[in-house]
Amino acid sequence: MWTGQDTLGAALGGETALPRNFLLRSLPQHELERLHPFLHRVTLTPRRVLQHAAVPIEHVYFLENGLISVLASADERSCVEVRLLGREAAVGSEALLGVNISPLRYFVQIGGSALRISVQDLNRASAEMPGLRAVLHSSLHDALMQSSQSAACSLSHALLQRLARWLLTAQDRSARDELPITQDLLARNLGVRRASVSEALQPLERGGIFVRERGLITILDRARLEQFACRCYRLMRPKLERPERAKTGRWPLFLLSLITLLEIEFLAQ
Repeated sequence: MWTGQDTLGAALGGETALPRNFLLRSLPQHELERLHPFLHRVTLTPRRVLQHAAVPIEHVYFLENGLISVLASADERSCVEVRLLGREAAVGSEALLGVNISPLRYFVQIGGSALRISVQDLNRASAEMPGLRAVLHSSLHDALMQSSQSAACSLSHALLQRLARWLLTAQDRSARDELPITQDLLARNLGVRRASVSEALQPLERGGIFVRERGLITILDRARLEQFACRCYRLMRPKLERPERAKTGRWPLFLLSLITLLEIEFLAQ
């Protein structure tokens, strides 16, 4: 039997309320109750690194709200975003595959909160909880698909399409219409010049699709914004509503491990 510090559960109010993270929400109730004492709510501060590259992964964060950029190094001075994470995801879950150090950096774009658990406790829990294990493996598969589609999108589609996709994805994962994002951050995330982002934003702004203030973009017409986005958005759109509890079937762990490790090795090159 795995054990931990019950005092962590007190940080959540002492009761097993339904969490805001969709991975945890999809767990069978009895597994969520067992996991609850090991979860500790933490604040995600904007413009801070949640998990550094090349640093041992000690905790997994189940995101409740906010927005996280996953960044891969393009060269010694710059990084490119490979995916966005919100309340449908967990940061650091690759540690369950034995990846103790990742070349990826997790940057808080929009502040919020997360439920944190140590890698050691989560490993012990997943060994005994088939529902938790299935949810985490499915999450790793989703991350791989999103990263792969993001790479294809960057190579194939115009900046305006990619920008519309990014705004829609950010809105989905943060569950908010007002995005505190600057043009500088957008440019760095998309791997382009700031002037290019400014030019691409103009037709969207003139069309009343969103309004811009200093460091803030407010989406007004989501339906029209979707018309500008490439089909990658629909392929990458997260399944945030999970009406059924997780099934206890097991993913082929060895295959997921191999694919994920190959992805990380590719991004590190």
